[in-house]
Parts: sequence; structure tokens; C-alpha cells
Amino acid sequence: MMRDISIRAAATGEWVPLADLLELTGLDTSDVDLARTTLHVAVAAKVIAGCAGAERHGTTAVVGPVAVLPDYREQGIASHLVQAALMRAQADGCRLAVVLSMSCANFFCRHGFSLTPYSALPNEVRAAKAYQRANSQAGQCMTRDLTRGWNTWMHSNSH
Repeated sequence: MMRDISIRAAATGEWVPLADLLELTGLDTSDVDLARTTLHVAVAAKVIAGCAGAERHGTTAVVGPVAVLPDYREQGIASHLVQAALMRAQADGCRLAVVLSMSCANFFCRHGFSLTPYSALPNEVRAAKAYQRANSQAGQCMTRDLTRGWNTWMHSNSH
């Protein structure tokens, strides 16, 4: 259960602590395009405990990075961060969300994502630096239709 943790959009000057967070959680910052990525952070006692981003390519949001410090895991923080990133992407006009990595497939399935072949992705996504790196590792990724609306998806999956 999340207590005393706030979720908000990352501030302009927070890239250094976010890069430190990604490094501490074993994620690579080289694929993050700050000009295209909207980041959200979870803050606990003035510590950035987690982050989630969505990199926009046309009307598609590529979700990632998603990271939570070990001391703050198992509290639902990643779920809240991903929800915030998806809602922001949808509000900004994105119609599709993509997760290029299959390393957390069960987690993203709980958020409405399903398996999709890389070949079905829009050209804008296939031109992204993160796609070029991920595509060499697997033949599938995960996608979620954002046109259904968040409340519609939550209601249909709460049964």
C-alpha cells in the first residue's frame, strides 16, 4: 500500500536524479529521448523512489523506462506510475501504447497490454532508437489500445 508517496510529472531539472535512479535499478539511460519522453516520478520523503515514462512517436506512446528503487517495491508504485504515463499519453492524443521489452510481460498484461508482433508496429515506432535495440532481442512486444479510455478498460477488467 502506498503511503506518503506522491505521483507527479517530472520537473525539468530532475534528469540527473532520474538517471541515477535508472542506473541503480539496472536500466540503460542511452535509449531515453528526453525531447520525446514525458516522465512521471514517485516521490517519498523528498526521494525520487520511482519513475515511468512514455516516449511519443506520432500517435503512439512507447512506455519506458519504468523503475522503482528496491526499498519501495511491492507497494503499487510502478502501477500508479504506469497509469499516470498512460493517462497522460491518452490526454496528449496517443491512440496506442507500446512496451518493447518482454521482461515484465505479466505486469503489463495487468494493465491491458497484449502480445503483438514487432512487424505490426507503426513505422514511427520502428524508427525509434529504443526499437532498434529491442528488436534484435525478440519477435514480439506488447501493445494497448488507448482509444477505449482508461475508465472503460478499468471497468471491463475489474470483474
